[in-house]
Amino acid sequence: MKNKISPKTLKDTGERMIPEFSMGRVVYGEHIVRYESILPLVKDKVVLDIASGSGYGSQIISSVAKKVIGVDVDTEAVAYSKHKYPAKNLQFLQGDGVKIPLDDNSVDVVVSFETIEHIEDYVTFMQETKRILKPDGIFILSTPNDIEYSVENHFHIHEFQKTELENLVKMYYKYAMMYVQVDWVYSSLMKESDAKSEWRRKLDTINKAPVSFEKALYFMVIASNVPIEEEIDQLSVISEHWSERRNREKEMHFKKHMDDQADIITHFKNELNHSKEVVKLVKSQLKDTDEELTRIKSSKVWKAGSKIKAIGVRLKNK
Repeated sequence: MKNKISPKTLKDTGERMIPEFSMGRVVYGEHIVRYESILPLVKDKVVLDIASGSGYGSQIISSVAKKVIGVDVDTEAVAYSKHKYPAKNLQFLQGDGVKIPLDDNSVDVVVSFETIEHIEDYVTFMQETKRILKPDGIFILSTPNDIEYSVENHFHIHEFQKTELENLVKMYYKYAMMYVQVDWVYSSLMKESDAKSEWRRKLDTINKAPVSFEKALYFMVIASNVPIEEEIDQLSVISEHWSERRNREKEMHFKKHMDDQADIITHFKNELNHSKEVVKLVKSQLKDTDEELTRIKSSKVWKAGSKIKAIGVRLKNK
């Protein structure tokens, strides 16, 4: 019988962001900022969070939405989400993005963060989002920028460039508003007490590192078949503490790891060279043995013995 994973745990495969494994890393902030930024758009709405993964995003949306349905293809992720985030206005279902288990015209908002790049038949996926949306509903999508997103992610089937993504969205939605998500090394000045704790408030930010649209790490699109009246405000999430000392420690750890690997490789190379010498020696000994056998078989004694043996065989057979 196959062992089932407890709904209290969810294996970190790298396919989805799981807060307990990712806190303190920039990837955590990347995911959280998407959900936090759209809260004004989902307030008092019925929302589908497609590919809800570990459920943290659906839980964030549920803090302001009327109802949230999180749908994911993975049954273990759904079980985990149900256990981790129980709420009256939050429901988790197992389902596929190309066959969403919801009725036509049943939701006000579809949220699809880092989903479409995982789906081979993304055309059917786009058709499904339009099918379940109400006529005045909105579709919110984010996906990596194929040019800038250099991470080799074997879970991604197809990544999009800006024009390709825009053209795809326009096939299904009349109006579209494009946003970008960018990562910076962020320097902030604050009181000691603020540095030691989590907090949520606006920070005055001076941008000294402007980035063109094409250089964004991720794209976000808000699309609808009615004019889009509300915009997303700029929002940043501080999620990883950067320090030169820690970077040096990481570099030293990595260098030691590489040195250890180099020592192991050198050891195996020496073993291989030794084995080659042994093989060479054995081959030489075999050659000498073959030559000695040939010499013996060519000797008068061997030939005489062979004749005597043949005579003995004939006499025995008579």
